[in-house]
Amino acid sequence: MKAKNVFKYIGIGILGTAFLFLVIFGVQALWNWLIPDLFGGPELGYWQTAGLFLLSKILLTGVAPGQHSDHRKSTWKKKFNEKWDHSVKESPDIVS
Repeated sequence: MKAKNVFKYIGIGILGTAFLFLVIFGVQALWNWLIPDLFGGPELGYWQTAGLFLLSKILLTGVAPGQHSDHRKSTWKKKFNEKWDHSVKESPDIVS
């Protein structure tokens, strides 16, 4: 039973790595197809594209592990709903 789990995790790791390499290759192909013609930018190699992909991940989503953003979203949503309910109760009834 444990041998099946080991092979399962190895397979998931291999598929995940292959998917990551394909995504980086796709980003490279799109960049080299569009950017040099549209903006006169440079063509990128595979490892330059991987670095750009990693940099954009860090800048756009952060480096903190886990789902900390869900807590902030629920707190913001709770505060918004409280303010909304309070403002609706105090406002006059326009629609009858």
